[in-house]
Order: sequence, then C-alpha cells, then structure tokens
Amino acid sequence: MSGSSSSPRWKKWGLNLLGVAVSVGCLWYAAADMLKEEKTRREIVTAFRQANYWMLIPFWAALFAFYWLKAWRWRLLLKPLGEFRLFRDLIRPILIGFGYNNVLPAHLGEFVRVFVMGRNNRLPMTAVLSTVVLERVFDIFAIVTFLGLGLVFVPTVDPSIKRYGLIGAGSAALLVAGAFVFVIWTQPFVRIFEAVLHRVPLLPKGLVSKLAGLLESAADGLKSLHHPGLLMGIFASSLAQWALNGWMMYLSLQSFGIHESVWVSAILLGAVAFGVTVPSTPGYFGVIQVLFMLVLAPFTDNKPAVFAASVFYHMAQWVPVTVLGLYFFARTGLKVSQVQEAAEETPATGLAAGAGPAG
Repeated sequence: MSGSSSSPRWKKWGLNLLGVAVSVGCLWYAAADMLKEEKTRREIVTAFRQANYWMLIPFWAALFAFYWLKAWRWRLLLKPLGEFRLFRDLIRPILIGFGYNNVLPAHLGEFVRVFVMGRNNRLPMTAVLSTVVLERVFDIFAIVTFLGLGLVFVPTVDPSIKRYGLIGAGSAALLVAGAFVFVIWTQPFVRIFEAVLHRVPLLPKGLVSKLAGLLESAADGLKSLHHPGLLMGIFASSLAQWALNGWMMYLSLQSFGIHESVWVSAILLGAVAFGVTVPSTPGYFGVIQVLFMLVLAPFTDNKPAVFAASVFYHMAQWVPVTVLGLYFFARTGLKVSQVQEAAEETPATGLAAGAGPAG
C-alpha cells in the first residue's frame, strides 16, 4: 500500500525537479554568455533604462482584451450547460486558473479554474473540463495559423522550416477534425474507442468502461460544435485572442528598439506557445527567455535588448495575472488542498494542460 502511494509522489517530485532543471538550463543558455562580460551586463541594464515603458498602456489593454475574449469564447463553449455572466462567472475563474498556473507545477492552475467553475455553478466537472480541452484544440488551430503566416511572409526563413510549419498546420487541421467527429458521432466514436481498448492486454474491463463513460460525459460539454453560429464565434475569438498575444510580443520588442515586422512576432508567438508546454517551473521562467533569443537570433544581433524584451513581455503579464488570480481565489473561500484532492480523483485532469503563457 505504501509503495503504491509513494510512487505517484516520487513521480510528481521527479517532474518538478525536471521542470526546475529545464528552467535553470534555459536561463543559463539565454543569459550566461552575456552575464560573463561586464560590457553586455551594462547593455542589459541600459536596455531596461532606455525602454519605452509607455508601451505598457497598449500592452495591458491587449492583455485585458485577451482575457475578455477568452471568457467570451468560454461562454460560447459552456452554452449547452447554461447561461453565465462574463465577469463574475467566467473571467474570475479564468484569472484564477492562469494565476495558479504561474505558481503551481504541472499546469494545475487549469484544474483550479475548472474546479472553481464547477463548484460555484454546480456543474459536472468532466463537462467543464471538456470545454477547456476543446479550447486547446481551437488554440492550436489559431497558433498554427499565425505561425504558418509568419513562416510564409518572412522571406529569410529557411525553406525546410517552412515545410515543418505546413506539416504542423495539417496536424492542427486533423486535431480540429477529430473534435468534430467525436462530438457529431459520439456513440460510434466511443464504441470504436472501447473496441480498441478491449484489445489491449491486461487492461481491466472496469477501467475501459469508466474511460468510455468519461468520453460520453465529456461530449455534453462539446455540444456547442453542433451550432454553426457558436462555432464561428469560437473560431473568430480564438484567432483574435492569439493575434492579441502576438501583438503583445510585437509591442515588447518595439519597447526595446527591436523593429521587426509583425510576422516575425507571429513566428515568435508559435515558438513560445508550443515551447512552454515542456516541463518547467511554474510561470515558464527561462523557457520564454530562451525562445525569444533563439527565434530573434536570425533577425538581430542585439542580444541584451532581446533578453530584456523577453523579461518585459513575461513579467508585464505574469505580475497582474498572478496577483488578480490569487486575489479572486482567496475570495472564493476554497483551499488549494481541496483542488488537489479533486484533481487526483479526476482521470482526465492531465488533458487540461495549457498552451502558451497567457493562453
């Protein structure tokens, strides 16, 4: 009994240690060479001193619009489950989720969001979680769209990288198509799923039935795909959200005198959105910095300014989102331990991993 309970604990600690190692390694790779030399250390300090901090005004306006659109899209996805108020019912849980993603490991903040929404509105946890999973499908579609546009419209990108971009776009299209198939033909999908799992050796039949039941329950949260008007709104808001995120990256670069086109920011958006899915510390420290350095390397040799811009982009959203998220969670009267217990009892929790620092 003690062995079975300690195994997940050691696995969790192992993943946390891996995340710390990845973040430290990324920070070292991004900044070690610059910090070795006094000249480049001074250049980083100078970049921060000379930055245009007036850019924070449009940056925070875009950040607010990003979360407003995210809440509006979530209301469309939740429409089959009821009508919800934009700020009190939706924006607060979203900020809670992303705030806790910034301080808790393994994207647990997404489940905090689901838990708060389900508890406050007495909704089935699986159905709410399925809408968050579906968000990821549309997020991937939007991210790959902008990444593909960036690869096409930036002429200096290597042709082989452009081919990989097209492969990614095709994969995203298949993912979206799979969501449609699951919702429109739920019963046949579940029957095929069960048939495949029954052929897996040593897999308990009870577990197969439970997983199939979870799929059927999840379909309740995906019914919005049956309505063309809702679907178009979901697609449009997904594209708008990630356009705003790319715009925040563009503003960050402009603040530090890096005047590249918006299409370069679109490539940076795709790299960061997919890059932060690797294990790292909560808040993606180090990962965001190294991705800025790698993506911008072919376009500018001003490494201190790029590093400073990455910190600006990162912290200009990390601080307000974390503060507001933790504040709103404190107002709920819930405890993190309650969320962790519920997460351990929900097999589908791992599906809610987020894509992107703000999204």
